[in-house]
Amino acid sequence: MISRRLLSKSLGTRAFVSTPRSLFLQNIFGSKDSKTKDLIEKQDEYAVDPNSKILVLNEKNSPSHKPFDPETDIPGFQITQWKEKVVRPQDIEASVTKEMVADAINKAFEESHGSAISAEQYSSTTLGDLQKRFAFTKLVQQKLGFDIKDHTISRSHDVGYLYNSLQKQITHRWSSERNPNAIVLRPEDFEEQPNVYLNTEHSEQEQEKIFEDLKKQALAN
Repeated sequence: MISRRLLSKSLGTRAFVSTPRSLFLQNIFGSKDSKTKDLIEKQDEYAVDPNSKILVLNEKNSPSHKPFDPETDIPGFQITQWKEKVVRPQDIEASVTKEMVADAINKAFEESHGSAISAEQYSSTTLGDLQKRFAFTKLVQQKLGFDIKDHTISRSHDVGYLYNSLQKQITHRWSSERNPNAIVLRPEDFEEQPNVYLNTEHSEQEQEKIFEDLKKQALAN
């Protein structure tokens, strides 16, 4: 009994008191409850303009947008063809010869390196200076009229490699996976097929016209 009394005296009692929170700061600028009540009661009185909307400015409707005018924005600007002539990929095989490639290489090398070169020196003439190599190959493209592939230029450590690569390019039959018309057929392709006849009587332009006529007939039916 004595121990229980001592324990109860030592622990004592703890009072829990709760006080209401002051609403002074909440209502310093007006009663929030009254504003909410007014909005609920008068919600039907607020008119909404159906034509009012948020305008999102973009390039077309911005008042500060100025359309691009080449004559005003870049006066005197001109795009000039840097090649001496333009040879289409499908025309390379028929219009570019080995002699033309050698002549273009010789002239381009003399202009870019300041010294003449002959076909016998191609393999022994290195292109270690990248700046000169790029200038040299650009001149070759300028004179031939068609582009040289980037990987060919990067692997052309000597003039001989470039010359041999160009020889393969000009003798390669044109083809393109992205162009559905890049199909070149020749009579020798069907020499072993006696039942197949390739009509070569019409020119390329005439063949295109006949093809378009046949396509229209097929679509009409």
